[in-house]
Amino acid sequence: MIARLQPGHKVPEQEQLLTAGCVCFALLQAAQAYGFGAQWLTAWMAYDPAVAAHLGLAKDEHVVGFIHIGTPRLAAPERERPDPSALLEDWAP
Repeated sequence: MIARLQPGHKVPEQEQLLTAGCVCFALLQAAQAYGFGAQWLTAWMAYDPAVAAHLGLAKDEHVVGFIHIGTPRLAAPERERPDPSALLEDWAP
């Protein structure tokens, strides 16, 4: 997924980038809803100028992530997750 950020646009560049991230997430959700396995990765390749040049990206274009979609061979194992109550607290104005 590539984001083309347009300086001076009525939509701030940060929001343009966040929108591209939302597209990545929506693509993952859609692929998984149709029974595909999907993963969003970045790693060093997303930030490497040589990779950007190889992909033919313009100066205002940035890799948001590489979306991998395929047929899963195994069910993804569940990860250990923190207890939400340890991370949240009630807010009182």
